[in-house]
Formats: sequence, structure tokens, C-alpha cells
Amino acid sequence: MNKETFFEEIKSYKLLANKSLGQNFLINPEIAEKIVDKLQIQPDDFVLEIGAGLGSLSVFLAETEAKIELIDVDERMLSFLNNHFSNNENINVKRQNVLKEDLSKYSKIIGNLPYYITSGIIEHILLNATSAKRIVLMTQKEVYPKLLKNFKSPLSLFLNYVCDISLPETVTKTNFSPVPHVESVVFSLTPNENMKNEYNKSLLKLMQRLFLHRRKTILNCMQNVVNDKEKCKEILNKSNIDLNLRPEQLNIDNYIVLLKQLKSQDFMSKI
Repeated sequence: MNKETFFEEIKSYKLLANKSLGQNFLINPEIAEKIVDKLQIQPDDFVLEIGAGLGSLSVFLAETEAKIELIDVDERMLSFLNNHFSNNENINVKRQNVLKEDLSKYSKIIGNLPYYITSGIIEHILLNATSAKRIVLMTQKEVYPKLLKNFKSPLSLFLNYVCDISLPETVTKTNFSPVPHVESVVFSLTPNENMKNEYNKSLLKLMQRLFLHRRKTILNCMQNVVNDKEKCKEILNKSNIDLNLRPEQLNIDNYIVLLKQLKSQDFMSKI
């Protein structure tokens, strides 16, 4: 496939971009190739591309020996992908919402994530991509700082518990068509063994419940889970957690211990 011709064709399709789906097509082949290179694909990998769009990344994925699955929800994009990659035996194109996709079968995941659902997709990946060895994501630039350890949120705490996150690389908005209003960044996630822990979903859900009223003390927030103040005090004391701390002042180890205490006292169903 002639890359220059392929990317010129992508540029000509800018009017197909669906704003409600956050579609902006990457039109710089050099950047697209560098993004795919970050995935470090091996011949035995099973790779998922989320929101493949017009195939800016797909065209480089297709050159590998790995098995590749391209998913998108837009029928127009799927038609374009099928027309261009029907002769690639290692490529499968299907209509699918990533939030409904079984991610446990993929060893590598890549995607340019739409802003309106970025956090939901990342959460879905972290909870379900239990076989993933590497994940490469492109997001709006403002998303990245909210994923770091010093930004206290359930998602940032959980992400840094199950993955190592790389430094970001900026992709300026002029590399997209139509040109978006903001810059983007690309970064990699490298999962560790914590990704496979049995109680990860409960751990994240617990943090989300307790962060609902982050300005309140952890004692008051715990009553959203255990509707008994004295019992809350007991559980927090056994977890060695100061009753006057706020949820954002706890670290991931605190939440893990707290979850264990809730489990030992049969409160898991309350989370």
C-alpha cells in the first residue's frame, strides 16, 4: 500500500469526521508510525486498535506479522477500513463499542481515545485487559496529568497501582484533520502483576464510592459503604487509618488494607 496516497486520501475525508464521536484523523504518517512502534509488536501478539477510524495507525499495524483486530462504532469508518484492508490476512475489522469488548484476549492495545469517554475506556482497559503486556494511548493533552500519582483520584490511584506510565509525547493539533482545538499526547502503559488481582474491581469501586464526597472525612465517607458509624470506626482503626483524613489523603495501600477489612467482615456486597 502506498502510504503517501493513503494519507492523502485520509485528508480528503475530513468532512466525514463525526464531532459527537470526537473524530479527528491523524494525517502525519511519520507520527503514526512512531506511535505504532511504541507498541513493540511481536509476531505472536494479538493486537487491538480502539477506534481505528480511517486507519492512520492501522496501516502500520497491518505491516506486522501479529494478529490485528480493528474496532470502531462508525459504519462509514468500517466501510473504509474493509475496503483498504480486506486483503490483509492478519487484519479483522468489526463494529464494536470498546466498553463491550472482551479485552482479556489481547496482548497489546492501541488507540486514539475520544475525549468524552477517555476515562471510561482507560478504566475498562485497566480492569479487563489482564493479558496485556503493553498499551499505547493517545489522548487530549489535559488528560495526562490527571493520570499521574500526584493527582489524587480513584482512576489515578488505581492506574499507578496496576501499571507504569511513560512520559508523554506531544502531538500538535496540526497533525490532525479536521484540526482539533487542543493538543494531544501519546503515552504507554506497562501493566504489572497487580493487573490480574482478583479484587481489582472492588478496589476501584470502593475508592469511587469514598471519593463521592472527598471533602468529608474518611469516617463520614465510609458510612456510604457501612451504614453504622461505630462499625466504620472499628474498620478504620483496624486498618490503621486516621478517622479524620479525607479520601484523597489515603494512598493505594490504605485502600487495599481497607478492602481486606471490609472483606473479612462480610461487607463486600455493600461496595
